[in-house]
Amino acid sequence: MLITALKGCRRLFRPAVTTVKGGVISLQRNRKPNAVPTSEHQATPRSSPPRERGRRPPTVVTLTVLLLLQAIAVLGVAVVFALEIGSGVLNLGAQIFLVVLVAAAGAWIGAAGLGLWAGRAWVRAAVVVIELFAVILSVSFFSAGNVTTGLLFLLPAAGILFLMFSRQVAEHLAGLHR
Repeated sequence: MLITALKGCRRLFRPAVTTVKGGVISLQRNRKPNAVPTSEHQATPRSSPPRERGRRPPTVVTLTVLLLLQAIAVLGVAVVFALEIGSGVLNLGAQIFLVVLVAAAGAWIGAAGLGLWAGRAWVRAAVVVIELFAVILSVSFFSAGNVTTGLLFLLPAAGILFLMFSRQVAEHLAGLHR
């Protein structure tokens, strides 16, 4: 009985091969596990023409530049905070923690920008979380009456979130243009 169950599991988990003919996708399960599909069996996306290797859509380039500029700005704020250690209302431990936290945030934004350039899929969630935090911070600046700083946080975050959900960026992160 155990042998029969194992044979059934082996048949159940055998890799399926997908074929595309005339726009119809069919699933073939009765192939040998070692069979490798030929190039005629592999589907290609029809939404856009194939790109040259190494070329990225303009939306991806713009988004990467915005993220790297944002990372440089955040790292600049960390440097300013580091230069002001010892003054202010916070104690020394809290000031050092704030410098480390802001520097880590800048490094994370930079890593997300480089990951976007490389086409890593994890970038989408990281960028959305980063920019939602920026929107939350902008609301706190608006409520404190500091409209200029609120706009400096809100406008890039809104632009980055808008570009992040564009078709070109989604295809780039899905690996359709590699």
